[in-house]
Amino acid sequence: MGNIDLAVEPDFRLGPWLVRPSLGMACRDGAEVKLEPRVLQTLIVLVRAEGRTVSRAELMRTAWGLEVGDDAIGRCIGRLRAVLAIDGVIGFETIPKIGYRLSVDAGIDDTSPPALPPTLPAPPRRPLWPWVAVAGSILLIAGSLQLLKRDGAALPVAQVTPVTSDPGQEIQPALNRGGGQIAYAADRAGQGFDIWVQSLTGGTPARITDDPAHDLSPSWSPDGGRIAFVRIDRDGPCRILVKPVPSGPERQVGACSTFREVKLAWLDNGHLVHADRPGTAGPARLWSVALSGPQAGQQVALTDPPPGIHGDSDPTLSPDGKRLAFMRHRAVGVSDVIVRELATGAEQQVTDDGRKLHGLEWSGDGRWLYAASSRAGDFGLWRIDPEGTAPPLRVAPGLNQLGRIGAGGDRVAAEVRTNRSTLLRLHPDGRQEPVVPPSNRLDWDPDISRQGAVAFASDRSGMFEIWVAERGQAPTPVTQFQGPFTQSPRWAPDGQRLALISVIDGAPGLFILDRGAERLRRVAADPGAEDRAPAWSRDGQRLYFASNRLGGWRIWITRPPYDQAMPITEAGWRVAKESADGRWLYMARDGENGLWRQPADGGMPERIADLPDAYDNESWVVGGGGVYLVDRPGNGQARIMLLPNDGAPMRMVTELPDALYKSSLALGPDGGLVIGQYLGSLVDIVDVRIDEP
Repeated sequence: MGNIDLAVEPDFRLGPWLVRPSLGMACRDGAEVKLEPRVLQTLIVLVRAEGRTVSRAELMRTAWGLEVGDDAIGRCIGRLRAVLAIDGVIGFETIPKIGYRLSVDAGIDDTSPPALPPTLPAPPRRPLWPWVAVAGSILLIAGSLQLLKRDGAALPVAQVTPVTSDPGQEIQPALNRGGGQIAYAADRAGQGFDIWVQSLTGGTPARITDDPAHDLSPSWSPDGGRIAFVRIDRDGPCRILVKPVPSGPERQVGACSTFREVKLAWLDNGHLVHADRPGTAGPARLWSVALSGPQAGQQVALTDPPPGIHGDSDPTLSPDGKRLAFMRHRAVGVSDVIVRELATGAEQQVTDDGRKLHGLEWSGDGRWLYAASSRAGDFGLWRIDPEGTAPPLRVAPGLNQLGRIGAGGDRVAAEVRTNRSTLLRLHPDGRQEPVVPPSNRLDWDPDISRQGAVAFASDRSGMFEIWVAERGQAPTPVTQFQGPFTQSPRWAPDGQRLALISVIDGAPGLFILDRGAERLRRVAADPGAEDRAPAWSRDGQRLYFASNRLGGWRIWITRPPYDQAMPITEAGWRVAKESADGRWLYMARDGENGLWRQPADGGMPERIADLPDAYDNESWVVGGGGVYLVDRPGNGQARIMLLPNDGAPMRMVTELPDALYKSSLALGPDGGLVIGQYLGSLVDIVDVRIDEP
């Protein structure tokens, strides 16, 4: 752990922060932020340098005590920036090809003696049932986690109180322009999601839709007299409907081309805007749809994302009707906020966090944008300057994961979400048992080494990391990315190397974690590209993965030392896995149902099965007897199918209720299958009253 013993390091002040190394935390304005040992050691080295540039070699020698890659150091610097440098007082400067330098605004007095942070109430015990845990967290937020004003600074004060607390899900809140009424989707009637409306000053919630299909994504018209929403039928893309409030007949005003669910926004009283992809190729755009007149129901493109972008989504209109803010997704888990001037079409990117966004809305007065972002690790509520000149400011923490938000007047409504799943081992004799001790969080995407160790993605720590459970031991995290979306752990045959997908310094990519050498390296870095679906060859000498680095998804391979990669297919392929004997390469196409096979040393691919579904194109695994795939006949049920190697027809292996979508199917050395089982989502809505200075 380097030459710095945190247990005996004295507390010190750094600008407005009190850093307490022996407790692993930094304190400010009555709040505490945990910092990992490596991050604290890196900070202490920079502080001791007193403004001098510190080389990477010095950081490795003093803070780490071992040789690490630039990504590991950059990850620590990124964590320090996200926590300590949010208001520009403290800076962590990167000196290209040399090192890093710490700076503190000279106008901030950092010489005052250390002061102990105020006493905070002890956290409550985790209740036995997850819905109680959600409710307890909401009450804890409401009672004790207001942001405090720092002396001499003009910071907002946020008061958080619960709006709903029923078991089940209340999601996708939308506030009317004045902020007095809220609409949301809820499944409390037990017949799927419907749209509900209630006053934030009290009263009984009223259900305004009751269709058997799911009704989602409510949005108030500017005049407050109508609500637009989307209806999701069992098959096909979503439909867009409008309904008067409090009552009146609903009518369909448009339909999606390919998307099953979208967020709606009003451009004016006669036009809506939403995201959609017109076909299987190309990024998602924002489209406007007129509600009446000759153009009624027709989609007109508003945005044109640049090449290599996943697409645009989550539009929100400024209160003056002049600017449209939306999310632009560079990769899975990497989103930026874009502001578009509707009169000119000019666009400005106002964030560059390399993090995931869950919600985006304008403040009631149009001064700010609010977003649920993981830029500090957990999904807290952040205030963003739409001009892009001031740094984002955190206005509420995310004890549970914050999701979609709505804004109006001086308040923000936000989802508080707890997703639960567990990893199940499916034995050949039909028995099922947990692979690791279940938690009240989301465990998914498992893989099992030949030695029996289980790797999986989980947000047990409050954010997604990769966890490993050795045989007979409790799981522990093996990554500390602190916020970026991290997934797809895949064991090499030696059981020492893990391939995984994550984001470092805003750049998504494929990484290899060498557990024996404590080394993390980026594979064949290509800035601006996205890599997915890693899979090792049976001898561990090749790593297959999908990448869009040449435009369109292709299968690539890389070999030691993993600094270069080459494509082995044309565009259109999303997943590739080698057969157990190394003779075949099984593949799934991008956006298409089915499984293909070709000789591993090259040849023409042939289609051999109708499964997997395009949405499950990573949820299959190759074993000695054939390929195991997930089939979903409907009603939340799933079953595992086997496509035998000997050419026999596909047959069912076992049934499994509520299998997670996009959760990899893993095969253990004993022939047992492992898959993520969905245990439910519990979502409530909180009201965040923001007192701006």
